[in-house]
Amino acid sequence: MEITVKVPRQDKNSAGKWSTSLEKMVGGTASEQSYMLDVDPETSVLDALVQIREEQDGSLAFRGSCRTGMCGDCTLASGRDHIISCLTTVEAAANKEGEISLTTMHNTEVIKDLMMDWNQFMWDKYKAVRPWLVNGSETNDSVTEESLEPVRKAMRCTMCGLCDDGCTVIDVDKTFLGPAALTKLYRFVKDPRDADTVQRFKEAGERRGLWDCVHCWEASEHCPWGIMPSHVIVEMREQSLALGVKSGKGNPMVARHYDGFVASVRNSGWLDERALASKSYGLPPYGFSPSGIISQAPIAIKALRRGKASLMPHPKRPGQKEIAKIFERSEKKAKEGGK
Repeated sequence: MEITVKVPRQDKNSAGKWSTSLEKMVGGTASEQSYMLDVDPETSVLDALVQIREEQDGSLAFRGSCRTGMCGDCTLASGRDHIISCLTTVEAAANKEGEISLTTMHNTEVIKDLMMDWNQFMWDKYKAVRPWLVNGSETNDSVTEESLEPVRKAMRCTMCGLCDDGCTVIDVDKTFLGPAALTKLYRFVKDPRDADTVQRFKEAGERRGLWDCVHCWEASEHCPWGIMPSHVIVEMREQSLALGVKSGKGNPMVARHYDGFVASVRNSGWLDERALASKSYGLPPYGFSPSGIISQAPIAIKALRRGKASLMPHPKRPGQKEIAKIFERSEKKAKEGGK
């Protein structure tokens, strides 16, 4: 099978065009280099790159390690698709013209050609969740096959980065921990042998952490191993709340938002969005935050002008007393330890 592999030739320190001889960079932007190969259709994209490097261009840079899909090191973008290149055949990756266009994932910093900075993209975030067990005398939960099910689920993650590449929050804030690192956090907060679960949730509850996910579900859609990172994040939030950790110390807005939501539904039977916004941002009568007032004032004025908000008192809905009783029963059950 004859194919053409197209690769952007670029360098972190001197982004420009490669000369025909590939000896130096010229100009100001990266250019695309094409390589023609005659390979078996079942050849992996990674092996095709290795063949190019060994037979045509020893300066071509890319990542690859295990060649079995277990390390995630060789993840690349191929057109609109994202592939684990050691598991993807050239036949599957090529278009009708027999061309394979490869680039790094879009939220990464390029070191050279197809070699991206995994520390920036993932490993620094991975280390931030302290990916190791903390032993302690309070680890009294029995270790059973059932209790280790979620742990094994998370351990299927190969850190391929596809969930982070699909994350809509990372698109606008590259410092967000991201679904890959949060999946690693899940592996430890679900482990009955770990003694630091509460502290882990406090750390993850800070800004750009567990509560910054916007539930777009893209991470679950992108995961090739069925781990469902978006669902994992929601599950951890529920566990964090059950342990009494509503947010990190430096991220009080999340806890205020949660408390405001509960209070609104409990007291009136339905959500008072005005009170929820005021509570979340620490605005009167719940507090006084100059930055909150400045950020929310234009929105409040627009809502009032367009009839989306009212200065009238928030009415109670029919059945509010019955709804309040649901909260009372839930709180009583929580105090009794869920029994």
